[in-house]
Amino acid sequence: MMLKKPKAVLFDLDGTLIDSEWFYYKAWKAVLATYGFILESELWLTSLAGKTDVQAIDVLQKQYNFQPDVNEFLSKVKSKVAQQYDEELVPLMPGAKELISYLHKEEIVIALVTSSKREVAIYYLEAHDLMKYFRRLVTRTEVKNTKPHPEPYLMCVEQLGVDKQDCLVLEDSVTGTTAAKAAGLMCWGVQTHESIRQSLLVDRMFDNLHQVLEGFLAVS
Repeated sequence: MMLKKPKAVLFDLDGTLIDSEWFYYKAWKAVLATYGFILESELWLTSLAGKTDVQAIDVLQKQYNFQPDVNEFLSKVKSKVAQQYDEELVPLMPGAKELISYLHKEEIVIALVTSSKREVAIYYLEAHDLMKYFRRLVTRTEVKNTKPHPEPYLMCVEQLGVDKQDCLVLEDSVTGTTAAKAAGLMCWGVQTHESIRQSLLVDRMFDNLHQVLEGFLAVS
């Protein structure tokens, strides 16, 4: 629960702020198919989404005995993603602009904590004209340990100069929520898939960012 407004809101990127999980799913599914591996959406959502490329391939290697040349495989994924970049802009999640506009109006600090590379995060924020709202960006480029390790969130809180109890994290995955809670932060889950919702250890759960905004308005 939240009895007062936070001073800072820390957004995850993929699947929370932008609707990128299906974008990357399409790329991984297409490349894996060339290896004879059929990637089901449930496996993607429950085990791979929210992870870095290296973490995701590690899951496939250890749990499904998928043993490609890793560098070659990830190079193919990167090429497929680049092709999709040229073909489409990944949309924002429903309610994203409205929530960010509200937080900005209320002078609540906004930051981004993501396992994506810094240039990727900047690309998305600039493409959607949101970069100006974000006080800090912590990406996998800056950290030694990515989510689910708490380092990214701890780094962001330190950079913002805000007390932990005054911060709120918005996350959609087990990887992200684990990192947020390990950092000692309040975390709201934003997720529609029931199988994932049941796995998230969060303080509150929402279907979308429209509902998150309603949660803020309730404590106005």
